[in-house]
Amino acid sequence: MTLRDLRKSKGLSLGKLAELAGLSQKTVSDLEKKPPQKPRMKTLGKVADALGITADDLQGIVYPPKKKRGRGEQLEMPGEGSIFMTDVHVNRILRLIDNELEGLSQTLLEGLELVDDYPSIGRYMNMVTEDVDLLLEIKGLLQR
Repeated sequence: MTLRDLRKSKGLSLGKLAELAGLSQKTVSDLEKKPPQKPRMKTLGKVADALGITADDLQGIVYPPKKKRGRGEQLEMPGEGSIFMTDVHVNRILRLIDNELEGLSQTLLEGLELVDDYPSIGRYMNMVTEDVDLLLEIKGLLQR
């Protein structure tokens, strides 16, 4: 999404956004078309406030991260939006998930031995099972 797309999605004309932000139309137009190399955070803050978003979010829209060497991917989280991750990030997260799954599997095995003597452990085991399911779902999304 570009700044122009965001402005239009809010039903704002260039002039109206400039007015709400207390800036000239040229300044807002420049942010949309050819943003300066070094952004003025004060300017971004005014536009962000007028759009009802944070200055950090606006900076990410006006100055999207440049792609790094190597393949990266856009991870789509259903109903949550998306994030950009390089292969290094994906592989690191996958290793962390595998380590956590190993630990949770051990917890489940130990818990199953105790559940007959301590019924309250059953509720805990259900939560651990839900955590395992969530981690497996995330792992599946990352491996696509």
